[in-house]
Amino acid sequence: MEVHAHTHTPRKKWTHYLWEFLMLFLAVFCGFLAENYREHYVDREKERQYMESMVKDLQRDTAFLKTGFSRKEERIKAIDSVFDFFELHQEPDEIPGYMAVVMKRTSWDRIYDRSSGTINQLKNAGGLRLIKNKNVSDSIATYDLLWERDNFWKQNYITLQQINLSLTEKIFNPYDFLHIYRAAVNGPGTASSLRQLALVRINTASIDEFLNFLSRQKAWTLQDYQFYKNMNESAARLIELIKKEYHFE
Repeated sequence: MEVHAHTHTPRKKWTHYLWEFLMLFLAVFCGFLAENYREHYVDREKERQYMESMVKDLQRDTAFLKTGFSRKEERIKAIDSVFDFFELHQEPDEIPGYMAVVMKRTSWDRIYDRSSGTINQLKNAGGLRLIKNKNVSDSIATYDLLWERDNFWKQNYITLQQINLSLTEKIFNPYDFLHIYRAAVNGPGTASSLRQLALVRINTASIDEFLNFLSRQKAWTLQDYQFYKNMNESAARLIELIKKEYHFE
């Protein structure tokens, strides 16, 4: 009778299974940490790139704003010159050609648009969540809100300029300008041609309405001027804040 020997595989100890579990857990955990670090690094790089782009937009805004301040100042000066003239010459039938130029100058100044490429990307692509610095994110939101307010009032301001121009056109007798209109309709030579006119006939009945409107137009222009001054200062502060927080040169 044969007796067969059976080979028994020794059972692994529980500590072996625990060790395998720990190794697997550490591998998964380290992978999670690596992926989390990678995402964090990518987000920080995106945040920095957005802030670099934001600074460039803000610098363009301040440059554009500054070029317009002198135009608003010239408009206010033109309005005051009109007041001075008609205070000394009440209900005239004719005015010097140079005064016609000044009166036309009261009807326009700079209309501003900002560089909105970066802020639009931040809002549309959910990039605002990347800005972890609360001071910076709050300041950007405040600056954006100021421009949104400006967009609301801008069309009204343009409409007022058009009313200003329409009132001016009611005053002038067009027959004194026909040769100028033929030469250049509101072209570069129009102002210089008007200055050369000794006298321009006007419709006196429209002067009162024009002067009353100009009093309001001056107030609106001054308000607009101060608003954009504040906007320029806000942009400059935001540039400095971003440069400081993100260590830009």
